[in-house]
Amino acid sequence: MTFDWRLYLQLADELINYQRTASLQEAYYRSAISRSYYGVFCIARNFLISSKGITIPKTDTHKFVREEYKESTNREEKKIGKDLGRLWKERKAADYEDKVKVDTHRTQVAYQLSFRTFRRLHQIGAI
Repeated sequence: MTFDWRLYLQLADELINYQRTASLQEAYYRSAISRSYYGVFCIARNFLISSKGITIPKTDTHKFVREEYKESTNREEKKIGKDLGRLWKERKAADYEDKVKVDTHRTQVAYQLSFRTFRRLHQIGAI
């Protein structure tokens, strides 16, 4: 059985809404942004492989996937590529930038963007 990447979106929701330890709040938020991104990224990547027969390179994988969608003639796929780019930047900041403040608003915006991307992936048949 393969992993269901939609579960990362559910996990992100739980990290945002069901925090148990106040001192870990920013860690919850950073993790939620990361899981939000990876949930939709992996669905988008797998769709390119399974439905379009595209071979994904081992290097610059994230950029390759974004560009495939951005360069599509399908309007929804172009939007997916753009959204993946925005989410990737947020994920990089959350995962690597210790001076960046990740608060409720920033986390909610990233989560909502990932959910919008998820809906677009559903519209094109990726889910």
